[in-house]
Amino acid sequence: MDDCDWIDSEFQSVQLGDARLDRRLKRCISDVAKIGESTPHRCQNLAGLKATYRLVDNPKVNYLKVFGPHNLATRERCGKREKVYLVQDTTEIDLTKPKCQVEGVGPLSTSSRKGFFFHPLYAISEDGVALGMVDQTVWARDPNPPKRTADEAKKQRREMTFEEKESCRWLDTFQQGEQIARCYPQTTFVQVADSEADMLELFEDTKTRASNCHLIVRGCQGRRINWAKDSVTGGAIDGATLPEAFRGASQRFEQTIAIVARDAPVMPAQRKKPRHQARTARDAVLSVRAITVDLMAKQRLGVGKIPSIKIHVVEAKEIDPPDGELPVHWFLWTTLPIDSDQDVRSVLEGYRMRWPVEPFFMTLKSGLRAESMQYETLERYLTAFAMLCVVAWRVEYLKTAARANPDASCADYFAPEDCGAVLRFAGFDAKAGGQLPSISEFLVLVAQLGGYLNRKSQGPPGAKTLWRGMQQFEMITKAFRAFAPKTCGV
Repeated sequence: MDDCDWIDSEFQSVQLGDARLDRRLKRCISDVAKIGESTPHRCQNLAGLKATYRLVDNPKVNYLKVFGPHNLATRERCGKREKVYLVQDTTEIDLTKPKCQVEGVGPLSTSSRKGFFFHPLYAISEDGVALGMVDQTVWARDPNPPKRTADEAKKQRREMTFEEKESCRWLDTFQQGEQIARCYPQTTFVQVADSEADMLELFEDTKTRASNCHLIVRGCQGRRINWAKDSVTGGAIDGATLPEAFRGASQRFEQTIAIVARDAPVMPAQRKKPRHQARTARDAVLSVRAITVDLMAKQRLGVGKIPSIKIHVVEAKEIDPPDGELPVHWFLWTTLPIDSDQDVRSVLEGYRMRWPVEPFFMTLKSGLRAESMQYETLERYLTAFAMLCVVAWRVEYLKTAARANPDASCADYFAPEDCGAVLRFAGFDAKAGGQLPSISEFLVLVAQLGGYLNRKSQGPPGAKTLWRGMQQFEMITKAFRAFAPKTCGV
């Protein structure tokens, strides 16, 4: 990742008001791109470290100006695809530092934990390649909230208008994605969100959506309905609520999907929610049904009456879960068609496209150690954080691109001389004519530097072994440049 070509390309639209600042930002991101334990470790020299700190402290630079060029480059990548999934999700950035608290951060899930929230709109191609962030929202809660009892807090939430609530971010982000879809009418955009986005305001907004912008949201509420129609028979279904309607719906098909293991929840707020409970990895057989419903109108404070909403729903329920395991059970609200079995399968596959955002968060926090940086104020922290986010995307892009297009040359992603250095270090036998290996073969070698064993029973390299391998990659290429500058080709 020492090759800076991708940085020049990604940040060609940067405009900080000074060409020297533009160049410094690119140099700092090049330093950040070196997988390390801390900012000094990544910079590796005092001059680079001072340059990073000066950039973060510069009033002309902020996190929005760092994200901006990447957002634009990501949108342009989306515009070259036939279909793109825009996934929105929220993660906590825990900056609890007892000895030196960061100024400006607020409480997280508990008052003892301090930090901020990061909510990206993450683009993924139909073949699973991480395209980047088209937009993002960052916020911190009030650092000194008034003390109140649980009942008082609940009453206050009931009295708040929708626009005053944090949950409004889901609608704001959907609207931003919808505007992006209007700018690229040749691309179909499918916005995907988990159960936190199950809200009538979001469904109501889809009535005026662009024709190339669709929605898939996992439901978490048994909403009341006016009527329901079976997608198989086309006939009416009895039932006053969504779960009741599905009891009378016809099965479309059965589908087997791989379910990943999940640990028991740590946060108290998640321990009572079935969708967060621990589970074992398994192949789950799902019974799939699809209906069209008319959601009952509802009164909202500050909004008025939300009229009835016609929308499709796909249910996927595990038929025979293992003993002691809760069955997989999804209700998926969608604006996509459900006329054929293939249409319904596309909704299921679309929802599964939500999961790649989790490895992105893990790369950002566990691999690049975004929560371990040392800055005194939230404003400075966010500028450095934005640079790490772009690098975390780059790691995920390399990983997913290798899986989607395994036969592409590694020289399409890395400088050829750097590839040659790693290949020689690893003792890789060059192909006939000195041809470089494919990106999938090369990333296996890089991951092996990070501890990947490459056994037949293993899947492709994951983010963790790639982080470690990229750190060795950096050391190897530097050593070859210093000691064998004329012999590091293949």
